[in-house]
Amino acid sequence: MAAKITVAILGYGFMGSTHADAWRLIDGCVVKGVWARDNSKTSKFASERGIKAYSSFSDVLDDKEVDVVDICTPTYTHAEYAIQALKSGKHVIVEKPMALSLADADKMIHAADESGMKLMVAHVLRFFPEYMKVKELVDEGKLGEICQARAFRGGAFPEWSPWFGEVEKSGGVAVDTAIHDVDYITWISSGIPQRVYAKIRRGAKEASAKYEIAFINVRYKNGMIAFIEASWAHPPSFPFTMKLELDGTEGTVTLDNQSPVPISLFSRTIRQGYAPESLPWKPMVHPFPLDPFYRELSHFVDCVRNDKTPMTDGRASRRSLEVCLASVKSAETGRPVELPFVG
Repeated sequence: MAAKITVAILGYGFMGSTHADAWRLIDGCVVKGVWARDNSKTSKFASERGIKAYSSFSDVLDDKEVDVVDICTPTYTHAEYAIQALKSGKHVIVEKPMALSLADADKMIHAADESGMKLMVAHVLRFFPEYMKVKELVDEGKLGEICQARAFRGGAFPEWSPWFGEVEKSGGVAVDTAIHDVDYITWISSGIPQRVYAKIRRGAKEASAKYEIAFINVRYKNGMIAFIEASWAHPPSFPFTMKLELDGTEGTVTLDNQSPVPISLFSRTIRQGYAPESLPWKPMVHPFPLDPFYRELSHFVDCVRNDKTPMTDGRASRRSLEVCLASVKSAETGRPVELPFVG
């Protein structure tokens, strides 16, 4: 078995729980404890999982057994915790978005460079089976050169964490949610974003991101155009929906997570559907499909153990954040924003 890796999780909410469950499946990894600002809820989370409840963040940093700090706290705390953890000699995986400003993102990157520790931002979409299959089709040349991309990601406002509605804490739907598709499209196309134009419709209260909708147009240096829509404007009964269309010189691929055949490939002569049995599921030693969070954390563990650069390291993730912050600026000014963007 590979060297043991000991993990401390920051945050007990939806993502903290999701990551805790995924860590349990990874050989040679153990979650030692959890810390969050609400001690009573932290203790309950720890007790349910049979792990330690740290009384302070300093206790996490001082624990010499902890190799990895997994940051699942609200977005506005990411930079602060990541920088301190890196400087204390811990590897860090942090939920997306990595920060709410490029200045903070740069500080995180610098802390990783100076410490020699790994920094990975949890852009989990790259690890979803459906999106992995689309990447496979692109890499095989089924689409030729990608000319344009369209993506939709939407559902009800995440009521389980009210801070999402505070734009200064979450960045709003353009930064919190659209960043998934910005990151994926930029990665899959190997494109360099050049210009961003966006419209954002806010809810009844101007300062609230509740019911927010973002329409983001990104032009890339290679001429590719992406149109990305992200929404928190749907009722609770509306299923969380992910859609993607990539149009290339040799074909088109579509993805719809609400379809029983989620992927369709259209070439000059044929249409090919890809159902779950053709997607990269977990080997049969396990009785269920490979969880994307398991894939994500496994990739990070491989990078830690074998001194590799995570595919979503600080620099790759900064580029996606830059596009999303530029989209907010564009919506505020009503004008396109050229990249690089200082924000």
